[in-house]
Order: sequence, then C-alpha cells, then structure tokens
Amino acid sequence: MAKMQENWRDIIADRLRERNKNESARFADIIHYNNRLFDTAAKLRQENLDLKIDRKIRDSVNVSGAGGGGTTFGTDVATITNAQIQSLEKKVLAQQEELTDLHKRKGEHSQMVITLNQKLTELQRLLAEKERALADQTALCASLKEELDEMKASHVTIKDESLASQLRANTAEDKLRAVQDENTKLLNLLMEYKSRDAEIMNKENDKFVKEKKARIESELERAIRDIPGPSSIGADLDRFDVDGLPEGVEFKFDAHDGEVNAVRWSPIERIVATGGADRKVKLWDVGKGVCEQRGVLVGSNQGINSVEFDTTGSMILAASNDSASRMWSVVDHRLRVSVL
Repeated sequence: MAKMQENWRDIIADRLRERNKNESARFADIIHYNNRLFDTAAKLRQENLDLKIDRKIRDSVNVSGAGGGGTTFGTDVATITNAQIQSLEKKVLAQQEELTDLHKRKGEHSQMVITLNQKLTELQRLLAEKERALADQTALCASLKEELDEMKASHVTIKDESLASQLRANTAEDKLRAVQDENTKLLNLLMEYKSRDAEIMNKENDKFVKEKKARIESELERAIRDIPGPSSIGADLDRFDVDGLPEGVEFKFDAHDGEVNAVRWSPIERIVATGGADRKVKLWDVGKGVCEQRGVLVGSNQGINSVEFDTTGSMILAASNDSASRMWSVVDHRLRVSVL
C-alpha cells in the first residue's frame, strides 16, 4: 500500500510539471513581446531625453546667435538645427506611432493574459476535481483490491474443498461401481442357479413323466387283459354323476407337506390341481375310482396360494407368496413362464 501511495505522488508531481511546462509554453510569445515592449519604451524614453537635450542646446545656440556678431554662422547653425529638428520630429512621430501600437498590443496581450489566467484557474479547478476523483478512485481501487485478495483466498479454499469433494465423489463412485459389479455377479450367479434348478426340475419332471407313462402302459396292458363288463363300468361312472348332496368322503389323501392353500378342477379332464405351503403344485387323477398322483410342478420360491387352469386344460397358472406368478404345461410338467 505504501508503494502505491509513493507511485501516486510521483504521478501527480510529473503531471504538475508537465502542466506547468505546457502552460508556460502558451505564454512564451506574450512574455517575449512584453519584454520587447519594455525595451522599446526604455529606448523611447532615452531618445526623448536626447531630444530634450538637443532642444536645449538649440535654444541656447539661438540665444547666443542673437546676442553675438556672427550672422552667417548663426544662419548656418539655424539651418542645420531646423533640419535636425524636422528629422527628430519625424522620428518622434514614428516612435509615438510605434509606442501607440505597442500600447495597443500590450492591452491585447494583457487581455489575453487575463483570459488565459481565467482558463488556467478553470483548468486548475478541474484538475483539483479530477485529483479528488482520482483519490476516490484510488481508494476504491485499493478496497476492491483487498476484496479481490479476499475473494482469491476464498476461491482457493473453495477450490480445495471442491477437489476434496471430487475425491470423495470419485471414491464413492468407485465403491458404487464395485458394489454394482458385485451385484451383477451375484445376479448372474442367481440366474445360473435358477436355470440349474429349472433344468433339474425339468429332468425330474421328465423322469416322472417317463415313469408315469410306463406305469400307464402297464396298467393299460392289464386293463386290456381284464376288461370289466358293462354293468361294472356303469357302476363306476355313476359314482361321479349322482345328483344331490354328497353322502360321504369319496377320496382322502395327504396332498402336501403342510397346509393346502388352493384346489382347482381341470375343465376337460378328471384332474385336480392342489397348491400348498411346501411350494409345490400337484396334479391328481381321480377318474379311475382311486386318487393317483399325476405330476408335481416345482419352481416356486414361496408357498402356493392360488392355482388356475386355462380353458383348454393344457396349462396351469399358480401365484405364490413371493409376489410371483408361474405357468406350467400339464402334459410334460415343464415350467414355461415365470413373472416376478
């Protein structure tokens, strides 16, 4: 701050010197003419004094000539003196005219000096105002510089905080990316396990279907050998076609390892579907006078709470407690659709 004040004072001093130089240059001609005027006036005063002395000499000569006896000499002196007087009178007239001109120019120069002094006063007033404005601007500049320094310091602090925040954000992003990668790996592993479970279930269903097919084929062979009569066939059918209230339990069997939450009849066959808390859907064939398990539909992660056949009886839909719905094929017992 002290250095700024010294520089400011040097600038003001340089400007004042430059202003004095410029203002003095404007009055150089006036000063020169004024000096010439004083010189001319002094010269005229000297000539006037000489003229007075010559006149006194002439008067004394005239007086002595009138009192003496030399008439010719007095005439010659008078002639010479008259010529000198005429010459001096002409010179006095010229000097008076020049003096008048110089007085006139002096008045003009005096008026010019007054005008220039007025202008100089006005310029000095403007300069003082500008110096005050400059001082105000300098103080404002100093305060702004201090504010700028404070803002630079705060900017550095904010920049450091921003870098620290950026580093924390990068660290958090890296952690998030690592968690997402781990989540993706776990999800892929879960999907792989589910696909394996589905394959295992499909293999079990295929095995069960093959065993059931072999059993049905063997039963058909036995049935072909032991075909019952018409009366016995009618009696078996009448058990399911009697109108009115049931008089007793037709079939009783353990369907699931726990609660049975849903039961549904097939629309085209004498097949009953049951769903229970053991996460399985089981199909039961009740058309031969006995209750026989026809298939097990697996793949649910929670207990079954609802089952439903489609209109063709070829697909069965089940809803479970894990907020999912799954669809199986009745023929091959394969899981077809799983919707979470």
